[in-house]
Amino acid sequence: MKSQYLQNPPVVFRAKSGPWYTGFAVLVAVSVLVALAFSSGLSAVVTRGWSLIFLAYAIWYTLGRSHLVVGEEDITVVNPFWTHTVNYAALIDVSTRYNLTLVTAQKRYQAFGIPAGGMVASRRARPADLERLPSITYGEGGAVRTSDLPNSLAGSVALMIRGYWQEQVEANALAGVPAVCRSKADLAGSVLFAVLLVLAVIGLMI
Repeated sequence: MKSQYLQNPPVVFRAKSGPWYTGFAVLVAVSVLVALAFSSGLSAVVTRGWSLIFLAYAIWYTLGRSHLVVGEEDITVVNPFWTHTVNYAALIDVSTRYNLTLVTAQKRYQAFGIPAGGMVASRRARPADLERLPSITYGEGGAVRTSDLPNSLAGSVALMIRGYWQEQVEANALAGVPAVCRSKADLAGSVLFAVLLVLAVIGLMI
């Protein structure tokens, strides 16, 4: 059955600001490192440049790398230090408060890279944005939370997940499917983060 909500999966979502912050941080770090090399020599870069390298990496690791992937079988949340995978059979709710959050019977998985929409999304909302949404979106009296508006990032992701999830439930496609929730630590990224942090601290103390 062709889905009305999930087309051409997997679909990747990430905050638009992440790459901009990352690019700016890398540009600043490279510029300062080059200036430091010309003014104080390469030895100064080796001893005092680590804080800039750590800052650029930390911004990429937390803002640029974080994303969410909506697939046919499950949703994958890539956060700093951890990656979580949740299938549709495990879902009991999809929340957009603060960040898009996958709610299961055992745990809540918050997508760091998918922040909730704010007043800007509310001001840009049109009456059409409140129509024909998945039933789980509507609260008491048919109200729609600001962060659920489909003109925001969290709202658009929630719309896709809820709509596809509802289609699967109505088609009885999840009957007998075991709930699956997996979490995997990003060991390589975490180790590099820790190493650069230590080098940055040492460099500032020299």
